[in-house]
Amino acid sequence: MSYFFLALNVFLVPLFLDKNLNNFYIIPKQYVFGSLVLINVILWVFGFVLTKEFHFSKTILDKSLLMFLLASLLSSIFSVNIYDSFFGRSDFFTLSFITLFLLVVFYYVIVNVVRSVQSWRVLFDILLVSGFISIWFFIGKNLLKVKILDDWFGVVFNTVDSINGPFGFWVIMILALSFGQLIKKNLSWIRSVWYFLIGLSALTVLVLLNFKILWWILLLSLALLLVLGISFLKDARTAWLSVIFTTLILSGVFIVFGVPKNFQLATPSEVALGFKPSISVVYDTLLSSPKNFLVGSGLGSFGFDFSKFRDANFNNDNLAWSLRFFQPYSTALALLSEGGILLPIALIFVTLLLLGHALTIWKREHISSHDLVDGKDRIDFDIFLLIIVYLILSGGLFFMSYNQVIWGLWFLLLALIICGFSFNHRNFVKEYNWVLQDTPQYSLSFSFGLIVAVTALVLISIIGVRFYLGEMAYAKALRSPDMIKAESYIKEAIDKRSNADIYHATLAQIYLNQASEKAKVSSPDVQAITDLMAKAINEAKIATDLSPQSALLWENLATMYENVSALIPDGREWAIKTLQKVIELEPTNPVHYWRLGNNYTAQAKWEEAGKNYQKAIDLKSDYYAAFVALANVYEQNQKNDQAIGLYEKLIADRQTNAEILYNYGRLLYNRNNTGDRDLAQKIWLTVLQQQPNYSNVLYSLGFLYETRGDRNTALQYYERVLELNPNNNNIVKKVESLTGASIVPVINPKAEIKNKK
Repeated sequence: MSYFFLALNVFLVPLFLDKNLNNFYIIPKQYVFGSLVLINVILWVFGFVLTKEFHFSKTILDKSLLMFLLASLLSSIFSVNIYDSFFGRSDFFTLSFITLFLLVVFYYVIVNVVRSVQSWRVLFDILLVSGFISIWFFIGKNLLKVKILDDWFGVVFNTVDSINGPFGFWVIMILALSFGQLIKKNLSWIRSVWYFLIGLSALTVLVLLNFKILWWILLLSLALLLVLGISFLKDARTAWLSVIFTTLILSGVFIVFGVPKNFQLATPSEVALGFKPSISVVYDTLLSSPKNFLVGSGLGSFGFDFSKFRDANFNNDNLAWSLRFFQPYSTALALLSEGGILLPIALIFVTLLLLGHALTIWKREHISSHDLVDGKDRIDFDIFLLIIVYLILSGGLFFMSYNQVIWGLWFLLLALIICGFSFNHRNFVKEYNWVLQDTPQYSLSFSFGLIVAVTALVLISIIGVRFYLGEMAYAKALRSPDMIKAESYIKEAIDKRSNADIYHATLAQIYLNQASEKAKVSSPDVQAITDLMAKAINEAKIATDLSPQSALLWENLATMYENVSALIPDGREWAIKTLQKVIELEPTNPVHYWRLGNNYTAQAKWEEAGKNYQKAIDLKSDYYAAFVALANVYEQNQKNDQAIGLYEKLIADRQTNAEILYNYGRLLYNRNNTGDRDLAQKIWLTVLQQQPNYSNVLYSLGFLYETRGDRNTALQYYERVLELNPNNNNIVKKVESLTGASIVPVINPKAEIKNKK
């Protein structure tokens, strides 16, 4: 039974999805993995109960894995967000203590359950079967366009990750394992065809994806396979070594020249944080305090580090400057920022200890007879094949962001390597057996301990089920177009998992949407709107209480205060104080200064508004919204020359947005220096070429011609405005005054055009 659930874990996790959740991948895979590991633990306990014998396999990696878990625990305890560090997130994958703990337990389950070469080989083959199915899911979904897969899974591209980069990395691991098996002599023709089909399918996926980094990793993998084949040359098929060498050359060609476009698949763009900004954030995090240097900011907390330490130069990236990133360039950098130096050192020690023992055996080449365990098959080639894939996985930590599947594969290979060596070499695993004495004292102690253990497992299971149901309700809330039903769903989610900050933030947004809908009716219920806004603020505050270091949640609270300010005068002051907190957590994001300036503008505090707009511009020199807002501050303070200077800079930067051009022309008209109004006319006519129905420009041109005494042309522009705004009483009166007056009205040449927006 234990072996069955272990095999089911290896097979199912890479394939399992649940479209009833918001993220199809993270929670489903983590829950399947954790549940099956716990089942193995329960079966191990039951075996102890039935036999009254305690069996445990102690390995050479026990102390280093304990160090790894201890470093993870310390990082979680001293985290900036303890909840996320222990339990992880459901909206994006992060390392958490629970995840790492279950992975280590998974390692020990394999070591204690896999006790024969045959079961070892079957587990190896199950891994390849799972990989093959995941590969053909991708091919069937994206290349063959199998309709039933579209009906069942919608926009999902693969079964491993929401983006294709980690999936491509997983495919390389499967390809390396299958091509490695083809090197061996005495392989049956059925297995030869099977492994070749897996490898060819994996290569097809890599061609379809055509990620350059994947070709480099494949090139390295094939080179290591060639080294392995040459080292076991007597047991290798030279023909297959030639095939691997040919594939290696092909990979090099694709790196240099790329895959022909006809063979590439159109995949969605993937945005990830670059190497340099990641290094900058990690460096600043580590040096920010002795605690961070040793144990990091906490597992899963890179998003907080990014907000706090993002460099101002990041604002120069026109694509990503406004985005928040919750993962760095690679998992290795995440381990550094989140776990300090202790966590990566512990992980490196695990790897070096394993490789040190493996290298000792590699150097011997032929093992002396006293080291062999009688009656066991030799599987040295297969073990070293796993070591090669394990090395590639460990190296990939520096280039990829790992998910549940890749981490599971890392620990699976680690355990299989230890098990494989233990079959032929005595010092890798030591067996400990303890028989429970049949005495009243031991029986009572054992019964008490068993009851505690079973109770704990039952409680964990109940909590897990509640969390999963909460995630399902959360997904329904996000997908429901009916705000009343959405409110019901998200309340159900909060009832299942009240300390999930994202649930409360979502409920706050739902209340805000409901208030917005009620405000749109002809006779809005002010009291009902006020009550909804109060609820929205309360939920947003709960979210910030749960995650007080989250700039995102404080920003959400500021939005609630800004929306309530129309009903409650103090709302602006609350919004200002909240945005100041956001700036404290994310000091280099110009958006926060711009929003803070907008709130001061709403209070007519022009000096404070101008300072914040200028700060936003200092952080991002092409932040055009801040330029426009600062120009408005200058205009309010009768500093039209400075305002026009800002618009001239925008025009020089080729900002030809219709609203920018309109306001530039309006300021020129109002200043009325020599040539200003002629230039304003020219600018407005240019705007009409872009947007013929821009009402403000049409009205301004009408006003311009009216001041010049050209009533007919002015009337034509006013009538076009009237066509676009038939219910506007002001424009109706304007048209009537021009068409019905018998005396030419006196036009004030100093009249100004106000910003109607």
